[in-house]
Amino acid sequence: MAVTAYICGICGYVYDGEDFLKEADDYRCPLCDHGKDAFNERSFDHEVNLASDEYHRVKKEETK
Repeated sequence: MAVTAYICGICGYVYDGEDFLKEADDYRCPLCDHGKDAFNERSFDHEVNLASDEYHRVKKEETK
């Protein structure tokens, strides 16, 4: 099961409630006060894979 989160694209706040999609349309980021439309769904599994791929790419370049 992929772990997903909703992250504010303005300030980086990670939504920590039960279900972001069930929040009211007028939901505001508690840090920067931007609206619900500023949040992006992110998959932690995908992010970890990207970071791992980048790490291995850099290590490979260092050994050349």
